[in-house]
Amino acid sequence: MRDNEFTRILDWPGYRVFRHEIDETAKTLRLWVRRKRGNRKLICSGCGRKFGDAHDYYQREVRDLPWRKYRTTVIIELYRVCCPECGVRVEKVPQLPSKAPFSKDFEDAVGLACESASVRQVARQFGLAASTVRAIDLRYLKRWSATRRKDRLEQMGVDEIYFGKQMKFITVVSNLETGEPLWFGQDRKQETLDEFFRTQLSETQRKRIAAACVDMWRPFTNSIAQWAVNCRIVYDKFHVLQHANKAIDEVREGGVLPQRWAHARCSEGQTLAAVDALDESRPAKTPAAKRAVRPQSAGDESLPLKGKLGALVDLPL
Repeated sequence: MRDNEFTRILDWPGYRVFRHEIDETAKTLRLWVRRKRGNRKLICSGCGRKFGDAHDYYQREVRDLPWRKYRTTVIIELYRVCCPECGVRVEKVPQLPSKAPFSKDFEDAVGLACESASVRQVARQFGLAASTVRAIDLRYLKRWSATRRKDRLEQMGVDEIYFGKQMKFITVVSNLETGEPLWFGQDRKQETLDEFFRTQLSETQRKRIAAACVDMWRPFTNSIAQWAVNCRIVYDKFHVLQHANKAIDEVREGGVLPQRWAHARCSEGQTLAAVDALDESRPAKTPAAKRAVRPQSAGDESLPLKGKLGALVDLPL
């Protein structure tokens, strides 16, 4: 094969193969590439400024996708530019997304394999260390997240996850309409959620948020009220019922609420204060009514009040 045929197969825009070397015993393919004639626009990797002249150049070896059974290595000529802001910096090349010795096509293949297989399986498939596969997958996900189309955030959820004694809590922000986690922040302070609003959303996006579901944690509600002016705060029902059960248990333990209230059948709209008067004025129970009452077991006193009452009591909260 001639060099121009290798250039078409490699398919690196703006670059051409000027030398190749095939080792049939070791099953390796080495390609030397350089810029095509007329492709002299050099971009600083630090600030993105364009230059026409180069300071110097050097060669760098990167691993590319295998060609059948041949492991492919690309030796590319890279230029360095003398930037007035960044100093002497290497040029920016789209085919080399990081300082790691891998091409973009190779990292994309590893990242795509990680979507359907474990890290150890992918490491055996490509002949890499497991830590290298994790680093490649992280860079792949960052590039995918930066270029993908994101849905509008109108209903957001904020919660925390306990991560152990060292890290304590992390804050999770998600899109309730799509069920997708959007952002993670260390700790659960107001400053943590402030960082999300400040760095991840523009002013227009913050005004677009219509509702936020939180768990009654005061720093979260304060941050939402400060940054999302058009947002309505919704408390999730789990914590509402948790606080209601706790309050009723405290009243019952204080002796204000009689234990026999657990056996009363309250109609809609009746208050707790009217239960005793209702029991005293109620006629004797018929056999059918006695069968409808759920008996109270000996260990039932330790259960929450909501669990005691079951379907017999309907509490208007």
